[in-house]
Amino acid sequence: MELIAGDLLDFPQGINRIAHSCNTHNVMGAGIARSIKAHFPYAWQADCIAHQNQKNTLGSYSFGWVDIDSGDCQKGVYNLYTQATIGMGREVNYEAFYQALCKARDHMEIYQVQSGESITLGLPYGISCGLAGGSWGIISSMIEDAFKNSPIRLVIVELVNKRHLHNDK
Repeated sequence: MELIAGDLLDFPQGINRIAHSCNTHNVMGAGIARSIKAHFPYAWQADCIAHQNQKNTLGSYSFGWVDIDSGDCQKGVYNLYTQATIGMGREVNYEAFYQALCKARDHMEIYQVQSGESITLGLPYGISCGLAGGSWGIISSMIEDAFKNSPIRLVIVELVNKRHLHNDK
């Protein structure tokens, strides 16, 4: 895992896919999810469609392309369904986090082979550890395990400004 400072929503350092943790209630009302909803309407639309079709179950994901000028490379957002509840305390389901991350990784690997495009995935530092209450030690171990033999380049991005408020530690 590579760690950089920046704003994940700017797709820094060649990142062309980002992923974040979501709940299964079609609510992106806080943390980085709220910023993704505001900045990337197709990611929000993917969440709405998944919810409507009852496809936003724990351990799954939805995906939306990002409509920004990015040259030759398309960019997109993975909504990882890792929380069945909303509230205080530990809301992240570790098994669902790992399953959703692996399914998204498999999707990226297939796309990379079919398109010939190199994919770099960006994850927010402390994903599922702020508002969702998870342990970074556990989450980071799962991320490392999920990507240990993957051709997908993985970058963890630590927020350096307050454009979106998420309390990841």
